[in-house]
Amino acid sequence: MNSETSKELVDKPTPDTESLEQAASIDRPRGKPTPDLNIRSRLRARLQFIVGTLASIATIGAIVGGFVGYWSAWKTLRTDVFPNKKQTDIAVSTPPKNVPRLSLVVLPFANVNNDPEQDYFADGVTADLTTDLAQMPGAFVIGRGTAFTYKNKQIDLRTLGNDLGIRWAVQGAVRRTGDQIRVNVSLTDVASGRDVWSDRFDGDRTNLAALQDQITVRLARSLNIELIQAESRRSELERSNNADAMDFTMRGWAKSYEPRSKTTIAEATELFENALRLDPDDVDAMIGKAWCLSPPISLFSGWPASAAQDKKNATNLIDKALSKRPASAMAHVVKGDTLRFGNPEEALYHYDVALEINPNFPAAYSGKGDALISAGRTREAVMVTQHAIRLSPRDPASAAWHWTLCNAHLRLHDYQEAIEECRRTVNMNGAYWFAYVGLVSAYGATGQFEQAQLSLAELYKVRPDFTIQSYRDFGYALTNNTQFRREFDEILDNLKRVGVREQ
Repeated sequence: MNSETSKELVDKPTPDTESLEQAASIDRPRGKPTPDLNIRSRLRARLQFIVGTLASIATIGAIVGGFVGYWSAWKTLRTDVFPNKKQTDIAVSTPPKNVPRLSLVVLPFANVNNDPEQDYFADGVTADLTTDLAQMPGAFVIGRGTAFTYKNKQIDLRTLGNDLGIRWAVQGAVRRTGDQIRVNVSLTDVASGRDVWSDRFDGDRTNLAALQDQITVRLARSLNIELIQAESRRSELERSNNADAMDFTMRGWAKSYEPRSKTTIAEATELFENALRLDPDDVDAMIGKAWCLSPPISLFSGWPASAAQDKKNATNLIDKALSKRPASAMAHVVKGDTLRFGNPEEALYHYDVALEINPNFPAAYSGKGDALISAGRTREAVMVTQHAIRLSPRDPASAAWHWTLCNAHLRLHDYQEAIEECRRTVNMNGAYWFAYVGLVSAYGATGQFEQAQLSLAELYKVRPDFTIQSYRDFGYALTNNTQFRREFDEILDNLKRVGVREQ
């Protein structure tokens, strides 16, 4: 007897003897005499015995069924879902034929504790995650109605992949310990049955609605990145001699998620260009190449002679992309990036449009934070950038976000906070030379000259041509906002105190 049957029996009201007798009398032929009292007594005793036996069986069935259901939830979630480490390799497998590359299903998250309140939470995360992932460009996501038919069932992933015509499955479990809730999640290649990524997300259950939103946003961002990277690796292995535009586009975005450097940016640019050669109307490739050419990215490794032309090319590409896909949040973010260097107020408009399209887009918040600084509204930038980090604390781009916080704290004279944020940046990405500038300035402002000299030495390793004059030219080119320039001049004065080369 399964748990559902036992539950049905337990929940069904136990009939009293009189009602059973009445039911038995329905089929009694009319005109026949009523049984004597002894017969009725024996019938009553037999019926009571039967009802008691059924109730006992139902109770035992409920206990056994509950145990089986609990064990099934754990058995369904393999042990490799739970470690807090990422798997970056992917086995070569044969996916279902003729299915979209970014095709997946979000299977109903298991409720390990069997807590009804938590069951609602687990279902909510599943449904919202399905909706968010469906907005990913090029994604084919099985609807939640179909996905929920697999709830509490043992699943053979290869069969699932063939039945639904998908390449990937997202699985998860929710577990509560006291007031803490932990969500474990994995991304599985259905052809091989192997998890290519797993992670866990923790939170406090005091506000379940807010916690659900927070976890869903982080999961969607992480899965979006991991899915692109995993499919890109498979593309390199399986289609290296027969690549198409989408292959190159996915590889370009996967490369963009790596730590930023002159090399990775150049490689991503080339991949997007390859895609556009094969398909000049590939909107995602347009957005990707425009992002690579936008000033915040192209200037990352210095001040190239082609900076003005790069910005012009980026503007043309992103305008074309927006004409084809005006509701793309990422396209509006890139448009903001092209405007931020010189027109921060116009950039703010596009970041706000991106947030209207996707209110939980970390890149839009981080770009807006930078634009607010350039617009002379530094204090507002702190909260906006902190929100980007809260939405995606382990984001590949978070090194840049911590630099934005460092820059803001420098301008607000919160030097200890500036030092902490710039340290986080260089720990994440040692090539991020802006953070060394921030450290030198903050240490100089607080009289920590020995630390300032050590940071200056690191800066010269990354940017041996760095001078105060070149940095001033860079900063003044961003905007003519008087408040911004006043704050920037203070940073330059602190660099001079440490002995940074003037020219």
